[in-house]
Amino acid sequence: MGYRYYETRWFGDETGYDAAVQFPFGYGLSYTDFAWESTEPVVADGTVALDVTVTNVGEVPGKDVVQVYFSAPYTGAIEKSAIELAGCAKTDELAPGESQTLTVAFAVRDLASWDTGAGHHLLEAGEYDVPVRTDVHTPVASFAVPVTADVVYDTDADTGVAYASRFDYVEGDLTYLSRANWDSTYPSAPDGTETASDELLARMEPRIEPAEGEAPTYGADNGLVLEDLLGAGFADPVWSDFLDQLTLDEQVDLFSHGAYRSVAIDRLGIPSITMLDSPAGLNSLFSPLNSAAYPTEVVIAATWNDELAYAWGESVATEAIAYGIDVWYAPGMNLHRTAMGGRGFEYFSEDPLLTGKMAAAAISGSQDQGVLTTVKHFVLNDQEINARTGVNVFASEQALRELYLRPFEIAVKEADAAGAMTSFINLGGTWAGGNPELLQDVLRGEWGFDGFVTTDAVLGGWMDPAQAALHGNDWMLSAFPAVTVSAIREAAQADPAGVGAGLRDRVHTILHTITTSTAMGAA
Repeated sequence: MGYRYYETRWFGDETGYDAAVQFPFGYGLSYTDFAWESTEPVVADGTVALDVTVTNVGEVPGKDVVQVYFSAPYTGAIEKSAIELAGCAKTDELAPGESQTLTVAFAVRDLASWDTGAGHHLLEAGEYDVPVRTDVHTPVASFAVPVTADVVYDTDADTGVAYASRFDYVEGDLTYLSRANWDSTYPSAPDGTETASDELLARMEPRIEPAEGEAPTYGADNGLVLEDLLGAGFADPVWSDFLDQLTLDEQVDLFSHGAYRSVAIDRLGIPSITMLDSPAGLNSLFSPLNSAAYPTEVVIAATWNDELAYAWGESVATEAIAYGIDVWYAPGMNLHRTAMGGRGFEYFSEDPLLTGKMAAAAISGSQDQGVLTTVKHFVLNDQEINARTGVNVFASEQALRELYLRPFEIAVKEADAAGAMTSFINLGGTWAGGNPELLQDVLRGEWGFDGFVTTDAVLGGWMDPAQAALHGNDWMLSAFPAVTVSAIREAAQADPAGVGAGLRDRVHTILHTITTSTAMGAA
């Protein structure tokens, strides 16, 4: 998708490329001119690093962006783009004649590709081209980085959790585009005769078999209020004593009333917190709110300036604190599949690395002030047609991991994002908000995420609260929660050791989140 398609489809065919592409990814103009000098890459301790000296050779001050890409050897065994962004850096404002040396560094394992059949990342042996470019198609210098033997990465670099191929059902029985044979693998439009398989239909209507075990404790009198748990780690045993005090109805209300303002439970000292949109500045759907309007994420990403992205997050958070807002439903982190996407303005880029880096900076800017954020829409909400109907989206696991999940992983690991908002999408038949592989195995497991998860606006029956409770979605963003309340109460009563225990886990996360919010003095 995006530049990866164009650079690969017309690799070696400049005539075809020029006919298809007007402005390559990373293209930009300036009022001045720059000259670059790059050192050879240094590979050490699992990192590739190179220095680029940028000199303003024009007549007015200006900034420039150094872009470093890589091209992996392609054997046909694993699909690979002809080129991918590896790293970037932006200069300070340089006066005419002034120079600055920037270091661009990235992990060697970032050159690897996901091998679905093996269930791990594989760095194939061969020569990797590492070019320094002013945009994806305009080289300044290029260097070879040899890999003498295959390298397998079978655990997450940060958590040590073992990888596995988890999304075979998301791939479906489909033919995926291959650069080895464009003509026979290029997708065709549906003709209206397609039907869903029984397996897919069953996945869309999951049944919950009651679990064996004991029901949670409700309504105990342990003399605790939420303030007593300030500073308590999530795994502190005192949480169990506090959770025992809640009634089932109180847990149902905390879980179900997740739209913009949570419920307060005065008898236990649980305050309400306020959660508002959006990626271009704060807004409220149900009450007047005069707030600053910011450039769209597209414009922010076009600066390639993570310091500016941080300042944007910091500014929104400062205003949020003035208004008593505890959670900012942002940033949007889906990818630009097309310039005609209906919500493209909410998202940064077609590139997962640039998206992740800009989002991580904005998240840090907000959360450093104490205002929590939610990375969204997790995941595959990269189209708008039928997006709010629970449409099924299919993708190869390689594309899912290398493209669509990658920016969220960066935001979680580099900025410690406090929250995530799941999408309306069904991943191959399983709703994102009730998807154990997505929320438990990858988000919390592989990546080590320890925050809260909320749905997007609850708009249909496929957004099943019982599945959410069981599989890791903590809050239902239900603007009109009566249906959610009755559904989750009935499910918890019918399956106390399963859905009931899951609901308790969700409430645990909600309450821990509240203790870390500005509503309880955190900053």
